[in-house]
Amino acid sequence: MNGLINAINSVIWGAPMLLFFLFVGIYFTFKSRFFQFRGAKKNFDTTIKSLFKKQETTENGISQFGAFCSVLAACIGTGNIVGVATAIYSGGPGSVFWMFISSFFSMMTAYSENYLGIKYRFRNKYGKISGGAFQYIEKGVKMKGLSKVYAVFCLLSTFGMGNMAQANSLSTSLETGFKIPTFLTAVLVAITCFIIIRKGVKGISNLSELLVPVMTISYLVLSFGVLFIFRDRIIPMIILIFKEAFSLKALSGFGIFKAMRYGVSRGVFSNEAGLGSSTIIHSETENTTPETQGIWGMFEVFCDTTLLCTIMALVILVSGSFTPDGQLFGAELSIASYGILGSLGKKGIALLTALFSFASLTSCSFYGEKSAEYLFTMRAIKPYKFIYLILAFLGCIISPQIIWSIADIFNGLMAVPNLFALVILRKEVEFPNKKRNALSHSDKAGKLFH
Repeated sequence: MNGLINAINSVIWGAPMLLFFLFVGIYFTFKSRFFQFRGAKKNFDTTIKSLFKKQETTENGISQFGAFCSVLAACIGTGNIVGVATAIYSGGPGSVFWMFISSFFSMMTAYSENYLGIKYRFRNKYGKISGGAFQYIEKGVKMKGLSKVYAVFCLLSTFGMGNMAQANSLSTSLETGFKIPTFLTAVLVAITCFIIIRKGVKGISNLSELLVPVMTISYLVLSFGVLFIFRDRIIPMIILIFKEAFSLKALSGFGIFKAMRYGVSRGVFSNEAGLGSSTIIHSETENTTPETQGIWGMFEVFCDTTLLCTIMALVILVSGSFTPDGQLFGAELSIASYGILGSLGKKGIALLTALFSFASLTSCSFYGEKSAEYLFTMRAIKPYKFIYLILAFLGCIISPQIIWSIADIFNGLMAVPNLFALVILRKEVEFPNKKRNALSHSDKAGKLFH
């Protein structure tokens, strides 16, 4: 089974898929005239500066910061702490470079899909918001069949990437750091996850707003502690990353394609840009515009992959816990990298990984919930949640290598219809212009949504 899954994985994440992701990101980067740089002040004002202002929401809606934390919760932690470790384990140090490059271009992919997600959203007959990739594929591309296919892949992806991979990282972390039996963890995860997801997007957003800032700061403190101790190794490791990223046959035996393959795929796992999944939560945001929510999407990719993944990669490499023939994988490799900090480092990063994984579990459940609703109406929500909890339980006790391979497959399948839609709708995506003070047509539509 493992061999079959890996074979399918290799086909899906072959050169065409890698080039497709990079092509879309590069296209929107040039179309926006490198808005990553050009719009630095606009991005700062829209995101960081706005956090100091009061954000109003309705009873069912969520704030821009709530959407940001919910999406970040879905990818940060496991995507950073564990995803980077699996990228280095499978693709070598050179994969870090390609992860960084992928994230730079993915910022504009995230902008574009969230822009379209807000532009095409509407309120359904139940008074609830329907938006995200489902709607811009159906109403923008005018291919309802393809939108249904996307929803199926999204549903399956939440079971793999958003559920079982997260649950496994959670149980592995607690077992490695605190010797807690995986079965006990599985029971506790199923119960606590049920308590949160039964409250819907509002409950998930409230949890994320509480956990994400505290966990991120704690993660940075521990990481900078390791980097300070091994500060003399930082420059040599950066040189090694660049050297192995372009080596036809790297010293560690991985090679350029393997480094690129795992760098890009783990980058996608980390920040979700190109999958369209983040648009599902962003569409629930109150009092926003397509441009504003697109910028929040960019900010997520920057925080998650460009900044935090790079820090995690340096911690793993400078600590010496990674070796080409090493046996440590995933959460175990990440936790070992903080061993220099003693019990505080190992237990601290183990606890953070577990908490991040749990936050991801709850956030990703909403992606699947909206997919099930789109495919089968609202009657499917309760059965979906029941299956989700069962798989979370099983994910805690199943081999991690198989889970990560399955997660990669579902991610790849999910990305194809979404990237296709972005290409078809590329002319509809607008970017902020310093010379334009008035709202664009899409901005007006967003303001008039309520």
